[in-house]
Amino acid sequence: MPKKSASKPDVFVSFVLDLTQYGYKPILSLFERKMETKTNNWREQFLAEARKKEHYKVLSMAEIEEIIKDLLIGKVTSKKSFQQIRRAKRFDVLEVDGVNRLISKIKPGNGIKYYVALEDVFDIIQAAHIATGHGGRDRLLKETSIKYANVTRELIELYLNMCEVCHQKKIKRRRGLVSKPILHAEMNSRCQVDLIDFQSSSVDGFKWIMVYQDHLTKFVVLNALKTKRAEEVAHHLVRIFLTFGAPCLLHSDNGREFVNSIISELKILWPELILVHGKPRHSQSQGSVERANQKGIDDILEMEDRLEPH
Repeated sequence: MPKKSASKPDVFVSFVLDLTQYGYKPILSLFERKMETKTNNWREQFLAEARKKEHYKVLSMAEIEEIIKDLLIGKVTSKKSFQQIRRAKRFDVLEVDGVNRLISKIKPGNGIKYYVALEDVFDIIQAAHIATGHGGRDRLLKETSIKYANVTRELIELYLNMCEVCHQKKIKRRRGLVSKPILHAEMNSRCQVDLIDFQSSSVDGFKWIMVYQDHLTKFVVLNALKTKRAEEVAHHLVRIFLTFGAPCLLHSDNGREFVNSIISELKILWPELILVHGKPRHSQSQGSVERANQKGIDDILEMEDRLEPH
């Protein structure tokens, strides 16, 4: 059988392989280069701002190396300086893979916590931030405090203030409460009723006005009341029901004027009648009847002015 000829490598692959032989790295995509540049700028900005903060836990690489050297000298010296004694109470040195690491003083029941140089804090917070799905301040603080002793709340807040994804979450608009419109296709399917306090402008002892409105047609019936007692309200409701028919749904507020025994009697007379309670003077449930109330008041006051003798 004839031998199969080896397939030739792709031109682009061979080009990349040739470049790597001379020490060149594979070409990064435009997106990767932009992200790398942005991250480097972000890191420099973070370090510049962090160095301005005066906190005893924020240590540079040089300061950590100086503390480690001082602690090691203090361990072999019989006469320790005040600074060595003070540092020995806070810090300790742990050798990891031949490298001396600065750790916090180990207390019973606590694990090992490393002191990380300021130059490395950005990468540590970023890794924890991505691992927690862009977690907030408290979540990051809890995550980093497991292993590190000096990733402070201020440094985490500084990082979060620079995170573009977190900023987009903050400026995302929150939808307010949107009330759904009450839609009905037939007259008398839903009616609303309310009382207007007219005690300041009472005439012949009539101090209240009952407003009854059909939700579909906006047809309004006004009745003058001397009181807001349940018996009087029910009497006028019955008259309206006998004239126009009982509505399928009677919408009222949950005030004292309707929450009483007479409504139960109406329910007995019309078993299919349902009383729906809404919040008193609440625009989402009583908006239509409240507008009718205002219109009714304006019309009555205008009529009263016309009837007044001049």
